[in-house]
Amino acid sequence: MTRRQFSISNVSHLAGEGILDIPSLSVLRYKNPAALLAEFKDTWGVEARAVALPVAEADGLLYDVGGLRGVPLSSHAQPSQSLKGFEDVVKAFLSAGVHIMLTLCPNMGYIPGEGLQLADITGITSAQLCIANPRSVEVLGAILGTGIDIVRDVTARSSGVRLQGVAVDVTDLWGMGGELGRVRATCFCTTCTQHFSDTAPDLLKRFKTFPNPWSLLLRPTGSGIDFVSEVPVGISPEEIVGIARQRNYIEQFPKAEQSELLEYANLLLRYMRSRHSLTVGAIGALFDYACNGLDEKLTRIVVMEGETYGWTSGIWLEELDNAFRDDGTSGYDEVWLNVTPSFLPQRVPYRAYMWRRSRYFINSFFELAGSLAHASTRVHTGLSRMTIEECRRMVAEQWQQAYGSALSSQAALVGLPERSAAEGSQQNVRRGFVGVGLDRDFGDRFSDQLVILPSRADSHARASSNDVGLDIQTILKRMQDGG
Repeated sequence: MTRRQFSISNVSHLAGEGILDIPSLSVLRYKNPAALLAEFKDTWGVEARAVALPVAEADGLLYDVGGLRGVPLSSHAQPSQSLKGFEDVVKAFLSAGVHIMLTLCPNMGYIPGEGLQLADITGITSAQLCIANPRSVEVLGAILGTGIDIVRDVTARSSGVRLQGVAVDVTDLWGMGGELGRVRATCFCTTCTQHFSDTAPDLLKRFKTFPNPWSLLLRPTGSGIDFVSEVPVGISPEEIVGIARQRNYIEQFPKAEQSELLEYANLLLRYMRSRHSLTVGAIGALFDYACNGLDEKLTRIVVMEGETYGWTSGIWLEELDNAFRDDGTSGYDEVWLNVTPSFLPQRVPYRAYMWRRSRYFINSFFELAGSLAHASTRVHTGLSRMTIEECRRMVAEQWQQAYGSALSSQAALVGLPERSAAEGSQQNVRRGFVGVGLDRDFGDRFSDQLVILPSRADSHARASSNDVGLDIQTILKRMQDGG
């Protein structure tokens, strides 16, 4: 009996162009480029047309950059015995017949200088660069630009393949924390403060007290920040207060009257608009700096989560879509995002990123690993209270959370929206999809081989083991003496 063919059997061919994203060159420790490309085809049913390679890692740079002498090279700068460096990786993928794209995650914490870093409402800085700072843009642009030059140099000696585009990952630009009723979000550095002063005078001072307007849509919990992301551009203050009441975020304002809550909602909307304009402008400036002087036009890509409003990206997806112009004046040409039912771009071309929240959980995993290998972070943060083995278990657990968000199967393509032409254009607004070169076993292999610096917790553990065999009176005496 002949089996029938159902429409979903063509899902791979209807998905559009496939791109293989390699978020860290550590992946190449365990699988060579040919194996990764073969696995991509086996998973998705189509060959990858291009590969996206990182230009920096969570623990350091992947190549030397002029002006950044002293910044550490990543432990993944030499991925394997056969791939001695970034240039070798580029050559290997080009020889496999795929185009190259470059990705930059700005969340690096190893560039020195407090003047370049994020600052919270109390003025305390974190190690992460503030993308709005013009000097940070120069640093990030130089890192990305150097990667562009390396790839262009290699492709000049190749035929048929080229550098197609550059992507900036914005999924976690503006970190936040706090406890119930006390949201602490970033950034309050000099550059950000000046921007808000110019665009929304006297606004930031209303966020330097508790509770502040953020608490209408953000609520700290014991495991992170609970948030409302379904916030359309045209939402009203009354709707925001209504959402806060429905989600019981309103308990963070125990004494506030309705009129005061509406005022908070107005302030929150002003903040969101100003933060959006600042972020989009900074991304455009970074692209301009990295691509300055190039003859060819590279596709400029923004990697984001796909929510209506991204609190950690500072971007309104709908506004990004509304402002898009295909004449190149928007500062971006394409977005990669985890497709959600809340909002789909109608104008800006996009690719579906096959991972929930796109790179957010992936980045968190590699940032944790990078922190454990960085002397300052290991010693001066809460990680210092954990032994090496405790840290290793934490990395493995973090990987389980990250991989739990993967959409790594052909069946996941079934849920993608149909490809349709953008308004006023003949081109499909959804160009294809991005599959990630990470499998379930990667985390175990990675955590087993991760080099973790010792901390004072390890010293205490060794001291405790040396006390085995001492009698109880001796132990008590040492405790009384502070030993």
